Amino acid sequence: MFQVSKKFWGNIRVAGGVVSAVAVVYGLLAPLPYLSIVGIIILLIVYYFSQRNSRLKEAWLNHYLDTVVRNIDRANNYALHKIPVGIAVFDKEGSLQWKNELFETWVGGKADEGDSFSAILPAPDNNFDTLSLKDADKDIRIGEKYFSMLVRRIKITEDGAQDNGLVIFLLDTTDREVQKAKFKQDSICLAYLQFDNYNDVLKGLNESTRANLTVEVTKAVGQWADEMKGIFLKYADDLYMVCLTRKALQETMARKFDVMDRVREIKVGNKIAPTVSLGVAGGDWSLAELSEKAQAGLDLSLGRGGDQASVSLDGELQFFGAKSSVQAKSTRVRARIVAQAIHELMTNADKIFIMGHVNEDYDSLGAAVGVAKMSMSLNKETYVVHSGQGSSFERLQDLVTDLDEQYKAIFVDEDQALAAVTKDSILILVDHHRAMLTASPKVLAAIPKRVIIDHHRQAEDIIQKAVLQYLEPSSSSTSELVTEILRYFNDRMDFTPLEATALYAGILVDTKNFAVQTGERTFEAAALLRREGADPSMVSELFKDDQATILARAQVVASMEIPIPGLAMSVYQQAPEGYNTSIIIAQAADELLTMDAIHVSVVMSEGEGLVGISARSDGSVNVQIILEELGGGGHQTVAGVKVAGVTVAELREKIIAMAREQLEKQPVNEERDNNESNIDAGRQEIG
Repeated sequence: MFQVSKKFWGNIRVAGGVVSAVAVVYGLLAPLPYLSIVGIIILLIVYYFSQRNSRLKEAWLNHYLDTVVRNIDRANNYALHKIPVGIAVFDKEGSLQWKNELFETWVGGKADEGDSFSAILPAPDNNFDTLSLKDADKDIRIGEKYFSMLVRRIKITEDGAQDNGLVIFLLDTTDREVQKAKFKQDSICLAYLQFDNYNDVLKGLNESTRANLTVEVTKAVGQWADEMKGIFLKYADDLYMVCLTRKALQETMARKFDVMDRVREIKVGNKIAPTVSLGVAGGDWSLAELSEKAQAGLDLSLGRGGDQASVSLDGELQFFGAKSSVQAKSTRVRARIVAQAIHELMTNADKIFIMGHVNEDYDSLGAAVGVAKMSMSLNKETYVVHSGQGSSFERLQDLVTDLDEQYKAIFVDEDQALAAVTKDSILILVDHHRAMLTASPKVLAAIPKRVIIDHHRQAEDIIQKAVLQYLEPSSSSTSELVTEILRYFNDRMDFTPLEATALYAGILVDTKNFAVQTGERTFEAAALLRREGADPSMVSELFKDDQATILARAQVVASMEIPIPGLAMSVYQQAPEGYNTSIIIAQAADELLTMDAIHVSVVMSEGEGLVGISARSDGSVNVQIILEELGGGGHQTVAGVKVAGVTVAELREKIIAMAREQLEKQPVNEERDNNESNIDAGRQEIG
C-alpha cells in the first residue's frame, strides 16, 4: 500500500507540473493572465511538495545508513570481544594497546592497557624482539591450557618502515593437545627381552632345577608384563617379546625396569644369579621399524655387558640397570669363530692396517702387535697406524725396532698410511670402537672395510658398517682377546719374545698387575704368553718413569682429599700440555686406589680451557658410568675423559654426587639407573 501511495502521489505531482506548465504557456499566448497566474501558483505548489518529498527521502536514507553503520560497528565490536579467538594489539615498544575479553581471560586477567608484552607472555618462549622480526605461528602453553599463537606485524604509522607493532591471535587448542597426548600415551612400544646368561646359569643344574629356573624367569617377565597391562610372548628358550603402551613404558622407566631386579633375585638352586637384558623402542614408527630398533637396542644392551635395558624413545637413547658385574665367559667358541673370520678377511685383502685409539696405551699397542703378527704370518703387507702421542708408543717403538727388524717398517703415521691405502685394504681397530677416539679419523674414513676388536662396553656411537665386531666387556683387556684369537688363528704360530712381551704388557696395564677385572681366561692368556717368552723384566723397563713424572705424581697424590667415605680425589693444578699429564693423573689415580677404605679414585688435571679426568675403581663402583655422564668412556674399573668449557669445581661436585649414589648402594656393585646416554665431548682417555 505504501509503495502504491508513493507512486500515486508521484504521478499527481508530475501531472500537476505538466498541467501548470501548459496553463502558464496558454495564458501567456491567449492572452489570459489569470490562467498564467493560476498555472504558476500550481507549479510552485508542485515544486514545494517535490522538494519536501526529496528532503524526507534524504533524511530517511541518512537515518537508514546511520543505522546500518551503527549495526556494523556494534557487530564488529561484539565479534571482536565474543569471537572464540583471543586478540591483543601491542605497539612498537611492546606495550598493550587493546585486547578483547577472551585474551584477557586466557592470560589470567593480567592484561591491562599499557602492560608490557613480557609481563603478559613471559620470555624466553615469547620474546617480543624476536617475534617482531617476522610473522610467526607457534604453539604455547598458558597455565593448564594450550594455544596456537598467530603473530602478525602491523604498521603503526604510515611512514615508519621500522615502526611495527604486533597483533596476537590466540586459538584454544587444549582439547586437541589433550587428545594428542592421550593418543601418544596409548601408542604401542615394543620390547625384546633376553635371558642373557642362560647357558651359564643352567650349567651344572639337573633337569628339574633347570625347568624350575626357566619357569620362574618366565613368570617374572609375565608378571611384569601384566602389571604394565601389556602382552608378552616367549618365542625361544631365552627370548621374549613384550608389547606395552607408552604410558606403561614411562612407568616402568620410572621404576628403573624393576623386572631386572626380580629376575636377579630368583634362587631355585642356581649358583649364578640370572639376568635379563632389554631392547625397547617407542615413537612415531611403523611396527617393522619398532622391531628393528628394539632388536638394535637389545644388541646394544648385550654389547654393553648385559643386565640392562636400552630404551629408544622418540630417537633418544637411554640406558637403565647394569647392576651386576660383567661375568667372564668360560667358553671360547666365539673367539674361535672370530679367529676364523679374521683369517678369511685377511686372506682376501691385499694390505692390512691396524689402528688403536689416540694416545695409545700398552693394551692398544700390544693388541696391535698381536694383530700384526696374524697379518705377517699370512705374508700380507702390514701397517700399524699410530697417533704419535704418548710415551707408551715411543718406548714400545724403540724396543720393537731394537729387537725385531721386521717391525721397523710397519709403524706408520697418518700421512704414510693414507698413501698406502688401496681399495682392497682392510682396517682392524683395536681397544676402541668409537670414531671420536681413533688414532686417525682420516684413515678410518679412507678404509670402509673394518673389523673391531675391543673389551670396552659398547657405546651408542659405535663405528658403523664394520664387517666384523668382537666386543667382549667381560675380558680384562684387548690384548687378552687378541691372545685368544692368535691361539685359533694358526695352531703352528710361534711368538717371538717381543710379541709375547707386548701382549703381556697390555694385559698387565689394564688389570693393574692382575688386581682388577681378571678371570680364569686372563691368567690362561698370561700363562701362554709367558711360555712363549714374555719377559717381565722387559715389561718393568717399559713401565718405568722419569724423575719429573714421579715428582709430579707424588705432588698430585699428596694433595689428595676424601670428600665422602670411599672416594679419593685430587687435582693436578696448572698441568702442562702434553701426553705426560694424562699419564701422571692415571698413575696417581692407580696409587690412590691402593689406600685403605678407598673404593674409587678420581684425579683431574686443570689446564687451559680443558679438564682431564682419570678414574679408577676396585670393582665396587662402575667408573665408566660416572664418566659416561661427562662424555667419557673406558671400562668398569678404568675410565677417563677430557672436558672443555667447565671448571674443576663444577666437575668435582657432579662426580661426588654420582659416586655417592653408587657407594651408598654397597655392597652390591651398581651403576646409575638413570639416563646414561653418551655425549660427544672430545677424545677421551681409554683404560
